Amino acid sequence: MQVKNISLTNYRNIESASVDFSDGINILIGENANGKTNAVEAIYQFAQGKSFRTKNNSESISFDKDACDLNLEYVCEKNNKTNRMNIKLYKDKLKKFSYNGIALKKTAEFIGNFRAVLFTPDHLGLVKGNPESRRKFIDMAISQIKPIYLSYLLDYERVLSQRNHLMRFIKERGETKDNIAQFYVWTKKLVRYSAIITRYRGEYIERLKEFVPDFYLGLSNGRENIALVYVSHVNKNRTDFGDFNNFEVCEKLYDEVFAQCNREELAYGSTLYGPHRDDLYIEIEGKNARAIASQGQQRSAVLALKLAEGNISKISHGEYPVFLFDDILSELDRTRQDFILRHLEDRQVIITCCNSELLKGINISKIIEVKEGRFS
Repeated sequence: MQVKNISLTNYRNIESASVDFSDGINILIGENANGKTNAVEAIYQFAQGKSFRTKNNSESISFDKDACDLNLEYVCEKNNKTNRMNIKLYKDKLKKFSYNGIALKKTAEFIGNFRAVLFTPDHLGLVKGNPESRRKFIDMAISQIKPIYLSYLLDYERVLSQRNHLMRFIKERGETKDNIAQFYVWTKKLVRYSAIITRYRGEYIERLKEFVPDFYLGLSNGRENIALVYVSHVNKNRTDFGDFNNFEVCEKLYDEVFAQCNREELAYGSTLYGPHRDDLYIEIEGKNARAIASQGQQRSAVLALKLAEGNISKISHGEYPVFLFDDILSELDRTRQDFILRHLEDRQVIITCCNSELLKGINISKIIEVKEGRFS
């Protein structure tokens, strides 16, 4: 998969720009705050349907404009077909998507057509960050290869919100026959979506395990081993995902979990169990990386996860996604730079960079200079 062109109008500090990319390694170079990250952010919106920097659409629109327009042209290598995608963002109404000229109503219809792996300095906190950041990494990766998962995730969040709202009401006003009956209806729905989310996450983490250890071993020069453990309320005491690939088994286990904790949750007024509290434990040499990992170990772990994400996408769709590295070269020593670029030789990579010294020795296909929202 290759980006051929992105054109932007009234997007952040970019009044109007059309940027062509080559296969191989593309460099966006320029001083900070000139528009390099804005371009990467725009490209990644076509993979996720939203910005990785803000939840507010208006922040992506030039300050004196009411809307902005994003267009992406990319080629699928497996059939050499050119596709075009469009996003329109508005300050006062919902965004609009189109794919090859056809308007799409749902984000889940948009996601999964164009696929990309994003790596920013913020991702270096993935290992020691909170569980939410690791859940987000897993969810975003799954959504690109299986867009239906996004629909399930939204359904889960809707049911979770409704159930929490009802429990707060019951805690404040007291139990009645009717509201308790409603509570069990929402709980049954939550059990179903919890089983679906856990099955998808568990399956994806098992696939990560196929690639992450070897990548990490290479990044640590063969000195250290890494392990991944999926932790949920239905596999807390297990060392692998096992039968949780079976939806019926997973649903039965969640049914048992919620049956045991219903009274506790009602007293608390909120849902205490379920996939919204899942975590991905990362262990280095058998120890919890969140507690002991050095900066170098954190970088190696995240790089291994991102390379593995690309491999899983390739297996799922028959071609590699586009790799987007935003200002990451300055965060990596030369050994890690060389390792990751060596493993990306046959893929399209778009890298932002401020310092030309960091580009020495890199086999670059194209350099694009960025200044005040203009690209040349």
